[in-house]
Amino acid sequence: MINVTTILSWSHLLRRFSLAPLTLGFTTAALVALPGYGADDDNYRECVADLTATGVTTEQATASCAGARFPGTLGECVVDVSQDTGIAAMDALEGCERSRRPDEVADCTVDIHRALLDQPMVSALEHCSRSFLPERYGVCVVDLSNEAQLTVDAALDRCIRAGYRPWTTAPRQ
Repeated sequence: MINVTTILSWSHLLRRFSLAPLTLGFTTAALVALPGYGADDDNYRECVADLTATGVTTEQATASCAGARFPGTLGECVVDVSQDTGIAAMDALEGCERSRRPDEVADCTVDIHRALLDQPMVSALEHCSRSFLPERYGVCVVDLSNEAQLTVDAALDRCIRAGYRPWTTAPRQ
């Protein structure tokens, strides 16, 4: 015969073990490494040095670096864009500040300039900084311009209007 004490102890054990998966789930989630994008990017000194080296005033450099989510990446973006494309440092700063991926904005802008342009073109920087996926956008511009014989302006417009719509990207399933 089962007595009341046995039933209560079994019920207590069931409740205790039913919470085990939940507890293990929280413990495991705490151990998972989160992406470290910019984890060590808190170098404000380097940001200010990079910006002032490109010709940005100290006042503007300190304000921009203080407000940047990833100051080291912001400084590198401005240096890369201004040195590799000939775009003015203040224009480069505006474009790099606008994006949440300044390193990709620099890559996008530099790639378009190297592949397609002989002179600085601020609209390439503006379009790269407006894109959600700047590196992919840069590849789109270069490839469309080369293969479809589009002008740079036409390729910039086509790729920015195309956006990223996974449901229209081949292959469909």
